[in-house]
Amino acid sequence: MSHVISRIWKPVKRRGAERYLQLTILSFAASVSVTRLALEITGYPQLGTEALHIAHVLYGGILLYIASLLPVLYANRWTYTWSAILSGLGVGLFIDEVGKFVTQNNDYFFPAAAPIIYAFFLITVLIYQRISKESELNVRGSLYAVIEVLQEILDHSLDLEEVEEMKTKLNYIVEEANNPNFISLATELQDFVKSDALKSVQEEPNLFDKIISNWNWFEDKYLSENRVRGALIISLIVIGIPSLLELINVSFVINNSTALESYIQALSSEIPHISNIRMMWVLLFILADGLLGLLLSVSGVLFIIGKKNWGSEISSISIVIKLVALNLILFYIEQFTTIITAGYQFFILQAIYFYRRKYIKK
Repeated sequence: MSHVISRIWKPVKRRGAERYLQLTILSFAASVSVTRLALEITGYPQLGTEALHIAHVLYGGILLYIASLLPVLYANRWTYTWSAILSGLGVGLFIDEVGKFVTQNNDYFFPAAAPIIYAFFLITVLIYQRISKESELNVRGSLYAVIEVLQEILDHSLDLEEVEEMKTKLNYIVEEANNPNFISLATELQDFVKSDALKSVQEEPNLFDKIISNWNWFEDKYLSENRVRGALIISLIVIGIPSLLELINVSFVINNSTALESYIQALSSEIPHISNIRMMWVLLFILADGLLGLLLSVSGVLFIIGKKNWGSEISSISIVIKLVALNLILFYIEQFTTIITAGYQFFILQAIYFYRRKYIKK
């Protein structure tokens, strides 16, 4: 019992965790989007017989099962990559059928299914945003990372960059550790890393390396500050103005109940599920969306007049609110067509973060 109590249970972030989670997110998004698109194009066919229906939730379950088995059965680091991809594909196929599991009549087209799926996806993205931040350097975590890199020696895939990473972390452990066992182990590993016994290889660039290399080339050649700022200004205005105009239109009829009802009916004819929402909530949505549209438009103006700090802060906060809060309602109203809107908003948010990192000095 004392052994169990003394054990350290504090989790340590896996080396490369953000990349694995990124693969899961991309696979998740692709799985849901492609599944819905394929079913829409093919007319929602069913695989089975008169008595059986093999739903794609089963394929999702199989992929999730394989994804969970890989890191349990094998110690190779490539298992984490495939586990991340398969888990994203599996959970996408699984959660796409959530409408059947939250309704009495197994309604695949239940309107609330879309926001439920988006909420789960959003939670994963928020976890990624948190995990991708530079974690606090500590001795225990550094030693975990070194031991993980050492596995590359067994697969003959240790490259020079990983060797330098090990040297840096081992030096830190020797200097900062209080545990004499940690210091002794790190010292022994330092000798091994510096010895001729350690063989590194010139790793061939994989697909991800090529994508990053091409992106860096594109960034250096084409993404000057003026071009990025100009694209942000146009994008913020494109996102903001329609919402602001919608708010202005509503303000003209807000005091006239007949005109307001006609306006809501006109919206209902264009958007299928808006008629299921009470008028008060529709108006609150238009008000919130309009105010965010105003903030985004103001952000564009701030970028134009050179107030890029204020412009980037206000625009990023506004888009995050849209992504986290308003899009949940929008997914209920417009269903999966909102994927395009959310994807565009997320792209603009990443562009703002890119501009802040590269061109705004802190």
